[in-house]
Amino acid sequence: MSALSVLLTTEGTYPYHKGGVSTWCDALTRQLGEVDFTLLSLAMHPYLMPSYTLHPNVKELVTVPLWGIEQPAEFRYESAFSTHLDRRWRTTGEVIAASFAPAFETLLKGISDKNTSIEAVAAAVVSLHEYCQEFDYDTSMRSEQAWDSVLRVLSPAGPRGDATPPPLPAVGELVGALRLLYHLLQPLALPLGRFDVAHSSAAAFCGLPCIVAKLKYGVPYLLTEHGVYIREQYLALRRSISSPFVRQFMSKLVNLIATLNYRYADLVAPVCAYNARWEEWWGVPPHRIRVIFNGADPKTFSPGPANKSSRPVVCTIGLIYPLKGQLDMIAAAALVRDQIPDVEFRLYGAPSDQEYFDTCRRSVAERGLENTVTFAGQTSTPWEALRAADVVAMASVSEAFPYSIIEAMLTGAAIVATDVGGVREALADTGVLVPPRQPRELANGILSLLHSADKRHSLGQAALSRALQHFSEQTFAEGYRQAYSDLASRRSTPLAHAS
Repeated sequence: MSALSVLLTTEGTYPYHKGGVSTWCDALTRQLGEVDFTLLSLAMHPYLMPSYTLHPNVKELVTVPLWGIEQPAEFRYESAFSTHLDRRWRTTGEVIAASFAPAFETLLKGISDKNTSIEAVAAAVVSLHEYCQEFDYDTSMRSEQAWDSVLRVLSPAGPRGDATPPPLPAVGELVGALRLLYHLLQPLALPLGRFDVAHSSAAAFCGLPCIVAKLKYGVPYLLTEHGVYIREQYLALRRSISSPFVRQFMSKLVNLIATLNYRYADLVAPVCAYNARWEEWWGVPPHRIRVIFNGADPKTFSPGPANKSSRPVVCTIGLIYPLKGQLDMIAAAALVRDQIPDVEFRLYGAPSDQEYFDTCRRSVAERGLENTVTFAGQTSTPWEALRAADVVAMASVSEAFPYSIIEAMLTGAAIVATDVGGVREALADTGVLVPPRQPRELANGILSLLHSADKRHSLGQAALSRALQHFSEQTFAEGYRQAYSDLASRRSTPLAHAS
């Protein structure tokens, strides 16, 4: 009997970046050694070096650089360059007008008009994929016909029915919108093999190949949600895009992409029940939702010797960017230092937002915390960092079901964390929960533990017991093993352009 084959898709994470989603991917592929994985990774640019060694059952890595290349065909290794040239020469204006523009225009309408049928948009997505297997994506997206579609849909001329219509976008804003589409829709140009299951790690653009596999080939689609993609994009857009029109366009685009993922996933597997609430709000029926908690290795993350430092140590681990709340942690450190002058806060993690990291460093300097707060960088032995702490703290503004919490629980740590996402589901009553964006509450929680060794011990032991019962890698792996088996047994009939 041949091994089960799974297409696993990622976006901005595994295998090129560290973080919770990457930890999950690495554990999934390692624990399910009997499954053959094809890994499709959407990456920011083509010059990244892997942060992980892929396991032997990852049979192929397909990397799609969304930026930093002249055109997508540069990274299509499945065919000879002569094949690419032939595809490009055959992509004439007549072909684009007849076969590309109608589907592209339907997709644009799906972005700009919420009344557009999601089934029509899905059919357009499949049509664009099929088109790109025969004709050239780059030529088509840069064509006069594509630009005309953008003008017709996003900047309509003539009378407008609104009493106070919004101003028409400037040409530069329309170009900006088309440029974003050019990069973000590149996964549609990829050829797809045959798989038993397609599995996306987010309700994002990396889900597009899974949707196509479902609709064109009847491949069952499993969607795992870590953070709620649509919510996190809403939080990030204001910081990343200055143009109000382009920002609104991107908001509508990620809304549409999330809707497509939720609509066509056969099973949605959030990593916590908190996420399931969002998915139900977005129309996913409860019978298609199955929570599968993350799990960590209790052999690696286990209790160790107590803190041997002469100073009380507070540890936090996570990428340094706004949603992780390091600025709030620094503000809390100043308040804790007022009562415990020799306290040390160790902030582990690589900066994934340099501007935010610079702001954090300025905050440390402005508060005179140079001898209190240490930016310890990325660690390859997080279990040692956790064991060396008196208190493990987390100040996130948004989370799913963070590995940093369950790893800390397995080491028997005393934990203070913001009550966001699935953190309450993980900790229950085995840690101290505080509101997000409230540095004083965070500081009070940390102080309550630093002042009581007995409380630290009792909470740490309770957290360890809970994690061993519910959040081991074995439990996590069995959840996905069962999901794959269930889905593979009910492969569907292709839905013929999703109609």
